[in-house]
Amino acid sequence: MRRVHRGSTTIVTTMLLAALVLSGRADADGVIFIDSCQTLGIPNTVYKVAAHLTSSGNCLIVAADKITIDLQGHSITGDGQTTSNGIIDILNRPNDLIVVKNGTISGFGIGIVLASNRVSVIGVTANSNVANGIFIWGDQSLVKSSTASFNGGVGIVMAGDRAQVQQSTANNNPGGGMVMTSNCLLTMSTANGNGADGGMDGIRTFGRCTVSYNTANDNEGSGINSIGGFTFGSPSLITHNTAMNNGNLDFQVQCPSDVTFNTSTTGFPASYSLYDDPGCHTVGNQ
Repeated sequence: MRRVHRGSTTIVTTMLLAALVLSGRADADGVIFIDSCQTLGIPNTVYKVAAHLTSSGNCLIVAADKITIDLQGHSITGDGQTTSNGIIDILNRPNDLIVVKNGTISGFGIGIVLASNRVSVIGVTANSNVANGIFIWGDQSLVKSSTASFNGGVGIVMAGDRAQVQQSTANNNPGGGMVMTSNCLLTMSTANGNGADGGMDGIRTFGRCTVSYNTANDNEGSGINSIGGFTFGSPSLITHNTAMNNGNLDFQVQCPSDVTFNTSTTGFPASYSLYDDPGCHTVGNQ
């Protein structure tokens, strides 16, 4: 009968497992656990934040494609310096397919600033930053189920083409609630009480956007402003929104656009300004 030496095999296996645990770094599925601010440079990797992080400069720097930052409910907190950012990429070398999710970022110049394409920010709170809460330059990016309130500038800025904001909130930002450029989708979101610096708007879009099922109340400027910009005169769809008690008009829209089934303070047309009308199609507005 062949004798199996189980003792040595058990010892080797135990040593390997102990080394993996003590390293605290990676597993076989491309997951790395981190507990400090650092550059994230391994592509196709999920970085899981394992502790609350604090920083006096930039905290997490994205430097590769296909990176996911899972905050796992933790916070990233800065010391209030305008030159620091919570999560940033290398601006002259944008990446692709970046995900940030599930946590809180505060106390930075900008909470999240990414020039990468196809960025997704999901379930993130970016409040009380010196300037903007979330600022995405890249194309085809998404902010969903996130909050950017009480920042010193704009709550959410999506400066790339074909960006989306869904089911998100940007309240009480003096520079404005949400700003998006052309070919955008902004839906089922809230932008209230923004614009204390110079009467800025709750929601501001620039040409050929769909703005639907949003609430924009009590902003210093307009509630929803979709006038001109980079693609002046491009038609937008402004539908099923509520904008009330704003300091300027509730709705400002560049025609030709479809403006349908919206609700305002004093009804249509008193709370609406349609530029180059009658080029806009209107129905069901209150």
